[in-house]
Amino acid sequence: MKSNKKLLKSLLLTITGACIGSCVGISGYASQAQAGQLKNLIYNGDFSLDPLANPNDPTKANPYITGWINSTQNDLFYTNYLENFTVDNADKGSLGVRLGASPGYYTYIAQNFYTDVGQKYRLTYYLANIDDEFGNSLKVYAGEQLIDEKTNLPFSSPYVKQTVDFTATAGLTQLKFASQQQKAWWNIDNVSVVELENDNQQSTSVPEPSVMVGVAALGLIGFRTKRNRLAKS
Repeated sequence: MKSNKKLLKSLLLTITGACIGSCVGISGYASQAQAGQLKNLIYNGDFSLDPLANPNDPTKANPYITGWINSTQNDLFYTNYLENFTVDNADKGSLGVRLGASPGYYTYIAQNFYTDVGQKYRLTYYLANIDDEFGNSLKVYAGEQLIDEKTNLPFSSPYVKQTVDFTATAGLTQLKFASQQQKAWWNIDNVSVVELENDNQQSTSVPEPSVMVGVAALGLIGFRTKRNRLAKS
């Protein structure tokens, strides 16, 4: 009888450890998968890698934005530059981008990033409009696709979150924010592009840790019942 009890106790400990290990393993797998899906494909999307002041002239704002193409950075009077107006209340090291242009033409900031043809992506960015005269336009492109457009928006400050889904048509995609303003400017911050799950990935379910804990609990109940029966016999 004692040997049977020892055997059952050892078996219970082994099963419990295996179930807990499975829970932790699956939880870790789900976290890693989620982190991979949410990886931002845009470099320096929060515009935190550069100083506010122009390195060539500290009395002026900085048009040189790491990772981004600025169509006005070589102009004598550039209209796109870093500004101390952010989504996160101008925390140290965090900046937004001011986009402005004279009426009749567009200026832009842009960035190229790798994509898979036919894959769906989600663009998220924060936008504020400082123009209150309805003479504004913002066009957002993913490659040749116009995926978002704002025209004659009213004044909006602080930032408003914008979300747009698109499908890649090339292996290299350029994200472009093209701006036109009458007398004011747009502010953009916290730009991200993440890959969305395809249909196969969405249909693949990973058990939650709570489910595995439930399985482990049922196993323990079964073993305890069997142990009690053996003890009575």
